[in-house]
Amino acid sequence: MGTELELAAVKAALAQLDRLKPTQFMAINASPTVVLDRRLHDLLRKYGQGRVVVEITEHQPVESYDELNVVRSRFRRDGIRVSIDDAGAGYASLHHILKLAPDIIKLDIGLTRDIDKDPIRRALAASLVMFAGESKAIVTAEGIETSGEYATLHDLGVPWGQGFYIGHPEALEDAGSRLSHIA
Repeated sequence: MGTELELAAVKAALAQLDRLKPTQFMAINASPTVVLDRRLHDLLRKYGQGRVVVEITEHQPVESYDELNVVRSRFRRDGIRVSIDDAGAGYASLHHILKLAPDIIKLDIGLTRDIDKDPIRRALAASLVMFAGESKAIVTAEGIETSGEYATLHDLGVPWGQGFYIGHPEALEDAGSRLSHIA
């Protein structure tokens, strides 16, 4: 029932999209299996125009990058962006990023945590920022919880982020009341 449950969650989330400001987008997490399911594309198609991002989760392996890239191309054609969720965790490896050429690379909290104190984390994040620039992708960081992490990510050129330092989860009515733009 995993696919059915994911699709139900997507449908419920999309029903709220009109409550967001026109400048905001909704990120929807989906496993590779659900991304390959035609019903997901059918649900998302009418919400294109840059308002929806599909974050491919890292919890299961990709069986066929060729099939996933066909779907990614369909999504892009319909104005739906693709993100690699939690880059650096689970199955979201560098190979995954190279094969899928996402629009957005979302740095995992394991890479963001203490990035201001760890030169190895900084170096890897800097590499991903450079890669993203060359491949026309955008980097976002999750789990920003300190001013040091925020400042380091800003200095590295990471333009977007989320985390308790920026703001805590809030009701949909208040969505966007805090700025989540870093650079």
